[in-house]
Amino acid sequence: MRPEDRVEGMTLKNTTTSRPAGDGKPTSFLQRSAPIAAACSAVPALAASALALWSGPGADYAEIFPPPWLGTVGVVLLAVALLTRATGREAVAHAAAWTSSAVLLGASGGVLLDAFRGFFAVTGIPAGTFSEIDLPGAIARAAALIASFTAVQLARRIRAETGSARGVASGRRHRRLRTLGLLLCVPYPLLKLAWWAQGDESAYAVGFPVMEIVLFGAAAVGIIVLTAPSIRVFPRGLVAAAGWSAAFALLSMGALMVFGVLAQVTHLAAATLTFDDGDRTVLVMGVYGTWLLLGATLAAATVRYEEGVPAAPDGDRMIDAKGRRG
Repeated sequence: MRPEDRVEGMTLKNTTTSRPAGDGKPTSFLQRSAPIAAACSAVPALAASALALWSGPGADYAEIFPPPWLGTVGVVLLAVALLTRATGREAVAHAAAWTSSAVLLGASGGVLLDAFRGFFAVTGIPAGTFSEIDLPGAIARAAALIASFTAVQLARRIRAETGSARGVASGRRHRRLRTLGLLLCVPYPLLKLAWWAQGDESAYAVGFPVMEIVLFGAAAVGIIVLTAPSIRVFPRGLVAAAGWSAAFALLSMGALMVFGVLAQVTHLAAATLTFDDGDRTVLVMGVYGTWLLLGATLAAATVRYEEGVPAAPDGDRMIDAKGRRG
C-alpha cells in the first residue's frame, strides 16, 4: 500500500492525488497570489464605485442595476477578510471573504450587457440606443467582478491554510455535478428554439438561436472536460481559465437578477420594478436563475479540476486532512 493511500489510519481505495488537500499549502498560483491580488483589486473597485456613485447612471438601461455603493460595501468586507486573516482570525476572514465575493458579484451585475453595448459603441455598428453605454458604471461593475474573483481565491487560500479542504471526491459526486451542469445548459437554448418555432405567433420575435446553442453547447463541453478526469485534451491552465471565465460571466448575470430585483423592490435602484406582467417576470427570473445555478456549477467543477481532486470509486466518502469522513 502506498503512503498516499492512507490518511491517519484510514485506507482510501484505488485513489490517487496530485497533491494532498488541506495540508496548509495553497494548491495553485491563484491561491498563492490571492492576498496580494485581493488587495490590488480592492483599490480600483473602491475608486470606480465612488466615481459611479458620484456621476449617477450614464444611460437609461443602467437604472435597473444594483446601486454603485454595493461595490463599496464589498470592498470593505474584502478589507475585513484581509485584516482578520493577517491577525490569525481565520474563521472570520473566511466568512468575510465569501460574503465579500457575493456582494461584489451583485455589484458587478450587468457587466456583460455593458460589454455588448461597448462593442457596438466602439465598432460603430448601427445598434440604436443599444450602443449607448454607462461608462462610469461599466468600469465600476467590471472592477467589482475582478474583485469578486480575487475574494473567492482568498477564501480558498484561507481554507487551504486551515486544513479544511477535502482531498477525495466520490465518483458519484462528480457525476452529479456533471449531470446538473448539463441539464442547466438546456433551458435557455430550448426556450429560444420554442420562440423561433412559433414564428409570428410568438410573443417574442426571435431568429434562429445560433449563438445561444453555440455558447451553451460550449458550456456543456466545458462541464464534461472539468468533471471527467480521463479527458486531457487541452492544457490544464487553459481549461481552468475558461472555467472561471464562464462561471463568473454566468454568475454575474444571475446576480443581476437577484440583486437587481432586490434593489428595485426596495427602491435602492433608480428604476422601480413592477409586476404587472406576472408571466414575463417569472420567465425572466427563471432564465436568470438557470444562469446563476450554471455559473455556480461551473465554479465548483473548476475548483475540483484546478485542485486536482480525483474521483474515488462509488461508495468511498470524502476524507479531509484530519481524517474525518464527509
